[in-house]
Amino acid sequence: MINICCHSRILVLVLPLVFPTASIQADEGGVYSAYDSNSDGYLDKAEFEVFLKKRRIRKPYRHLWVFEMVDRDGDQRISNQELVDTLQKEMTLRNRKTQ
Repeated sequence: MINICCHSRILVLVLPLVFPTASIQADEGGVYSAYDSNSDGYLDKAEFEVFLKKRRIRKPYRHLWVFEMVDRDGDQRISNQELVDTLQKEMTLRNRKTQ
């Protein structure tokens, strides 16, 4: 399992890369609370752009991180679960490349 939590407003991502079948689960505080500037529990497009700049996503995975792709329900905001699901997709692709 990959635990994602936010502690002291710093995003902490612990990735047990030795376990390619790991799953990602969100904590109750939200994966991205350090980027949720208005504290509404979601990332709007502007907050999401800040998240992306800090994360520096590698080219082979950028297609996963288009706002409209992450926002699966189309409500113009990224939920904690939508972000976690996208992280899971990225980890799945990364694991396939290393095998």
